Amino acid sequence: MELTRKVRSTFAIKNEDAWTASSRKKLNKYMISQFFIQLVNFQQLIKSMNDFVGDGKIVKTSTLFDGLSLCLNRTISEMLHDRYDVESQIEMIKTNMKIIGVNVNEVRIRSLYPRLLKLSIIIEKPTPVLLSGELKSQLERIFGESLKINIDKVRNKTLKIDVTSSRNFKVEHGVAYVGKNGSKLSGDSYLCENFQSGRTIVAISDGMGNGKLAHTESSLALRVLKCMLNFDVPVAEAVRVIAELKQESNTEERFFSLDLCMIDKENGRAHIYKQAATSTFLLRRETVRKIEMPGLPLGAVEGAKIGHMKVDLMPGDTIIMCSDGILDIFSNTDLFEKRIIRNTDVDVNKMAQDLLNYTISHSKGNITDDMMVVTAEYKPIRNVR
Repeated sequence: MELTRKVRSTFAIKNEDAWTASSRKKLNKYMISQFFIQLVNFQQLIKSMNDFVGDGKIVKTSTLFDGLSLCLNRTISEMLHDRYDVESQIEMIKTNMKIIGVNVNEVRIRSLYPRLLKLSIIIEKPTPVLLSGELKSQLERIFGESLKINIDKVRNKTLKIDVTSSRNFKVEHGVAYVGKNGSKLSGDSYLCENFQSGRTIVAISDGMGNGKLAHTESSLALRVLKCMLNFDVPVAEAVRVIAELKQESNTEERFFSLDLCMIDKENGRAHIYKQAATSTFLLRRETVRKIEMPGLPLGAVEGAKIGHMKVDLMPGDTIIMCSDGILDIFSNTDLFEKRIIRNTDVDVNKMAQDLLNYTISHSKGNITDDMMVVTAEYKPIRNVR
């Protein structure tokens, strides 16, 4: 009953002045549209989990419900977040602006959805604080994300401050691959996805063996992962559910690896996760950092945790991820790292193809395993002040 009351109050429109009621109506329409988008995502999640488990396979109902409830809880918690209460947000903004000596006359809210923030603040008799970074810092503390601030003069001493979610950085990716013996079908699969939260996910999954079966297993695992991350489920929790589904339905004892990099573009931070994956390389200017983590394949051992490391990024950094078919060719990675450096300032697609071609050349044309290289460059969309 309490949850029902909260959901109803979230969508309710109170009898208030015309602007506030209209504002709340628009905001709630936006929220409802987001909710229906998530319902579609639920359908995709259920289908992908069903395909991943496979026909005739038996898994615990609790495991399936665990994955679904993780996504549902994230959706409901977002919808019930205080930031969707227009009045409380307006009061919070006014109160926090007073702390830094700014008196707010009016707040116009168009969207409070995380990473899609859009509002305007009208201020009478502006103070020098507006010209410093204090206003921006205070608003970023309120909303917990990087913001873009634009100040326009309306009339006399009245200013309008437009506040939107920041979109200063992007990730460009490239990929090159080949199947065993030159086949077009590879057991390695990859994922590159930009999420509404402002994060970009780049991942490689290497299925056991080669060919169609290995490709199906690895690609379906990435599809389930993508669906769960659409709900902003933590990576470790999503991987745990996938591992449990695999372990319960794995009658043939087939496993796969997972190599994932989650890039928070506005905060300039990469979270690297590995489960039985090969080394990741970070190219910064003309130096290469090698990142390694031990681990067993997904579904091999119950309760095995995925390795995790945080890396701060600088504009221009490039992340290089490979399947084991690439690095197994080299007795050590020194030559491969030198080849990476030779690709400094090269387009990410050309870099991926060059590293693949170099590996094949180094093996004298013997493609004894599936090979895949995925590159991702972190770069500004425009000049950032």
